Amino acid sequence: MASTKGINWPNYYHPKNAQIHVINEANIPAQADAVWACLIHAPYWPTWSNCKTSVQVLNGDGIELTKGSIFRWNTTRMNFDCTVVEYIPYERIAWRGKCGDVDMYHAWLLEPASNGVNIITETTQRGGLTWLTKYFTPKSITKHHQKWLEELRRQSK
Repeated sequence: MASTKGINWPNYYHPKNAQIHVINEANIPAQADAVWACLIHAPYWPTWSNCKTSVQVLNGDGIELTKGSIFRWNTTRMNFDCTVVEYIPYERIAWRGKCGDVDMYHAWLLEPASNGVNIITETTQRGGLTWLTKYFTPKSITKHHQKWLEELRRQSK
């Protein structure tokens, strides 16, 4: 695996091999365990801001993501079937997903900071029509991820 900004990229999903690559970063003034708890309770993500998405964890306890968790993430534009492939509590989590011919990888890195936790989230997409959507999709993903980080900040208080 290659690494960009601390993300452990499987070669297939590495930004150099993807049509779409988005990075968002934020500082959250909370303890890592509080941020982590919000991040791994995937079915609650849509309730944070009443967004028009849904997340259903299809195995395990149906609520918490763990390594090997399979979940369905229905967004307003795409529906991904995802599998958690990296899971180190309070440090990092990543999943790969598929929507038709589009492959995606979404990674989160939590780093301790003097005033809480710094979070880096990166995602890549490749395949399908990403050769075309790369001109407008990254802006939308960046906006969505920034909102997600802001809600994560609010939820982890």
